[in-house]
Amino acid sequence: MASAVWGGTPWWGPPPPAPARPLTDLDFCSGAQLQELTQLIQELGVQESWHCGPKPGADLLQAKDFVFSLLSLIHRRDPRVPEQTELLLLRGGVREGSLDLGPGPLGPYVRGPHYDAGFTLLVPLLWLDCDGVRPDLELESGSAWLRLQARVGGASALEAWCDCLGPSSPAGLRGKGPVKEACPLEKPPCDVTVPETAANSGQVLEDSDPKWPAQAEEQREDLGSQESGLLKEPHNDVTEQLPGQPVPEPEGRSPQENWPFLCPTQVASWFFSSLSAVAVSLTPAPGTVRLVRAARHAGVTTILLSTPGPPPRLLLFDLVPGVSVAGWPERSRTHAWMGPVAAGPTSCYLVPGYTAKKEDGLCWRICFARQELALKARIPQPLLQAHAAAQALLRPLVAGAGCAAPYLLRTLLYWACERLPSLYLGRPENTGACCLGLLDELSRGLEAGALPDYFLEGRELAAGEGAMELAGALARLRADPVGALRTAVEEAKTARKGGGVVGGGH
Repeated sequence: MASAVWGGTPWWGPPPPAPARPLTDLDFCSGAQLQELTQLIQELGVQESWHCGPKPGADLLQAKDFVFSLLSLIHRRDPRVPEQTELLLLRGGVREGSLDLGPGPLGPYVRGPHYDAGFTLLVPLLWLDCDGVRPDLELESGSAWLRLQARVGGASALEAWCDCLGPSSPAGLRGKGPVKEACPLEKPPCDVTVPETAANSGQVLEDSDPKWPAQAEEQREDLGSQESGLLKEPHNDVTEQLPGQPVPEPEGRSPQENWPFLCPTQVASWFFSSLSAVAVSLTPAPGTVRLVRAARHAGVTTILLSTPGPPPRLLLFDLVPGVSVAGWPERSRTHAWMGPVAAGPTSCYLVPGYTAKKEDGLCWRICFARQELALKARIPQPLLQAHAAAQALLRPLVAGAGCAAPYLLRTLLYWACERLPSLYLGRPENTGACCLGLLDELSRGLEAGALPDYFLEGRELAAGEGAMELAGALARLRADPVGALRTAVEEAKTARKGGGVVGGGH
């Protein structure tokens, strides 16, 4: 038996263990090393091109120009679609949480299998100033109902929007007058024969097609071989006002209460119809961006564009019609952690989204997209990387679901900056711990069924249907975050070899 001398005293047997050192780099839940998690997140950032910040490539610039040109053509046909100077382009599609559209299905598109990168384009159609018409806000749910007066901005609003009006309002709205149901969702649309111009261009336009992504891999293998398509005419079961038809005014109500409501379902249907009318007339030139598909899911018009490359890429743009409202609603929160911001007008948006109960149909949801851009510019980069990694892990779990988890995850970014020191969030070695923290906070919100809104005091963001199932899937993922991140890295490598677009991260 070996012997040793410890402090001048002989001791027979193996040497004693070294003094215990505190292990502060382990995740208590899974036993994963936080340093390894951080390294995998950095590798994922390199593969998905968000490690050093977004770098738009030529393919993205070409696709953006195509979308703006498409909207300019629509503007020539219908001036209600604004010029491109009023648009707001956001990185990430609505299924990645770019906007708060509520807990409802938005089509089963998934970045990777169905497209390379997604973007959201917010298209304001009306601008409401402080002195003009104001929406009826229901701050507890974040919903709004918009009455149109006779004239907005010097133009006759009732005549301009007669095909998008609906006599609907929420139950008990402000306690004013009789009420009816909110704008319902559409019935399944009918198919019609596509014009020859659209068939030759290989475009597919339809009001809703949840089965399409199942064939996405086949379509992406040979984008240039598409020779036919279907044009589905948008239909809905909302009462429409035909052009020139007088709008009925209920009796026994004040003039403002008699103003009709602008129906978000009608607006979304009209917007998609206007885009379809222009898209079917396009004749793509060789070597240019080509419109592959257009579809409407609830209040969002989704288009897929094929870029010429090399290599060819498939980009998704979610076009969301909305209303710009000057000023902020009551009970809006301030954000002291972000420091001073540039002086400028404050405004929010109303976008077509879901209420807490999907069967209630669409409503106008209050959206703070510009404020979120200002907040994001001040979020520490390691926390943004942690969010992008958590988003990549969440992506396959929410595909096609009616859960609002992607936007809830984005909201947790702001709460983290409010709660935690910036020195902690800004240290790169804490990226892995921040990623796990975001997933844990999301799980708690899903189990509770809601998260507190960051912009409106007293408002809760509903998680929606499937929240408990998603919480269970997150718990299984949380037991092995290293394995889940390794899988995400390998998938990102595969997508990159196949021509993944640059700048598709957070």
